[in-house]
Amino acid sequence: MSERKSRCVQLRAMGIVAWVLPALAAFHVYFVQGLPFPQSISETATIPWATDWLLPLCLGALGIFALRYWLENSYDYKPDKVLPAIMGVSFILVAAQMCESPHITAERIGLFWQSQHISHIIHCIAAITGFGAMTLWILLCFTRSNRSKKEQSLRKRVRNSIYGWCGIGMIASLSIVVLDFFKVFGHGFPVVYAVEWAMLFFGGAACFIKGGVGFGDKPTAEDAEKFNNLH
Repeated sequence: MSERKSRCVQLRAMGIVAWVLPALAAFHVYFVQGLPFPQSISETATIPWATDWLLPLCLGALGIFALRYWLENSYDYKPDKVLPAIMGVSFILVAAQMCESPHITAERIGLFWQSQHISHIIHCIAAITGFGAMTLWILLCFTRSNRSKKEQSLRKRVRNSIYGWCGIGMIASLSIVVLDFFKVFGHGFPVVYAVEWAMLFFGGAACFIKGGVGFGDKPTAEDAEKFNNLH
């Protein structure tokens, strides 16, 4: 398999996991197990008798795909090597070091065998780091081109516009998560779940498009003709 094809496969796989995880987690907890709707996607990993396997499996897969992207692809642009590595390690850590929850009875939990409170702090820092790296990866690397904006194909311009909106959506979502740490939105509504879903949706959409779904990397003859007519 060529490097380009391998890269596209990994990106599409990340997109699939990102889009499936929120719905799968909520469905399994709320409808299958009959438990309260989760306040966050991470909370689904803290209900051992219901979905302790789901979050590690999905986020672990997302992290592994990101690490494979980092290991198997060669780039001159350093952020395109560094950011997927940070994202991969962070998402694996999120999966391995669970958040604080009343459903957990053990005093020490997670990969580092820490108290629930310390584990929760590590979990949240890793989640923000992972989503932050993913956001920067989309904004800095997906939009990069060796051509000026005027020389880019229509498809590339459209893709860059979508990447930009996806990045803005993820930044807005991350801001809401940070505000929720200070209880700005009160209790009851699953704010964290909603914004995690939004971040995974935007990140998944960008990965799908970068992976060649919907827009090819090379412009078609029709695109080239339209581009020439504009100038």
